[in-house]
Amino acid sequence: NLADEIAYNAHDIDDGVRSGLLTLDQVAEVPLFARFQAEVWREYPHLAPRRVLYETIRRMLSAQVYDVIDTTRAALAEAAPADVDAVRQLPPLVRFGAAMRAQSSELKRFLFEQLYRHPQVVATTTLARQVVRELFAAYRIHPAELRPSFAGRPDRERAVADYIAGMTDRFALREHERLTGRRLMA
Repeated sequence: NLADEIAYNAHDIDDGVRSGLLTLDQVAEVPLFARFQAEVWREYPHLAPRRVLYETIRRMLSAQVYDVIDTTRAALAEAAPADVDAVRQLPPLVRFGAAMRAQSSELKRFLFEQLYRHPQVVATTTLARQVVRELFAAYRIHPAELRPSFAGRPDRERAVADYIAGMTDRFALREHERLTGRRLMA
């Protein structure tokens, strides 16, 4: 979970800036990002903004990973579990240090407020939910439209849900248009 959190936050910063939903100046308001961006600018004052973003994210990722490694190593040494069963009885040992946890939480709050709640993201999410709901309804009514391996399953709702869950975004949009005759998203 922690590895996913680190990776998703980094990818979301990159996607947000590359899509134009966030600016480098906005992200630089987050201390965790700002620290590494300042380092990059000091070392490479003539670097293109795209490269600054890449290098800043790379350094931020490394710092987070090394913080987890160091904090986990210290937690293991302190707890000194005798075996795997002893580890299971302890609170999580793989974790951020307190300072990095606070900085990571601040980054998550920023992404939630500035990216995940961005009007364009909200609008797209609303349309995506509609696509999924309408696909589900169409396949429930017309199970023959499912792939044979899903259409023959006894629990139709679970089969439909599993089929939709395995779709790429593009395929889901094409299927929605094919089944409903409407294009909701480009």
